[in-house]
Amino acid sequence: MKENTAILSAEPRQADRYEPFQSRKGKLSLVVEGQTQAHDVQILRDISPFGLGVEASLLIEAGKRIHLTYEEADLSLAVVGTVAWHRKPAGVTADASRLEQYHLGVELCPANIAKNVHFFRYLSGVR
Repeated sequence: MKENTAILSAEPRQADRYEPFQSRKGKLSLVVEGQTQAHDVQILRDISPFGLGVEASLLIEAGKRIHLTYEEADLSLAVVGTVAWHRKPAGVTADASRLEQYHLGVELCPANIAKNVHFFRYLSGVR
């Protein structure tokens, strides 16, 4: 396993993943394709050039295409992906603030690999 790579055995995606760079102060949001309302991503759990794990207050069914945008000062990065899986986080009954939260596994669109790599490098701090 590489340094700063986190493989979480409870996750369906078993590829190398990286923790997000914690000092980023921007906002990550998502829009379900065919809709116009943006939804905040509360937690970016992990990221790779091929996908990411997020926690959001929106249940999105597997197979739905989503647009993710990260905005910070004069920077805006956008990628497109497909929700591969979703589930309620463990322990939500003990934490009332997370009752309406869902973990989402997102597979990034392989046709946009250059954008995906740029998104990954910026949010992970990996160069």
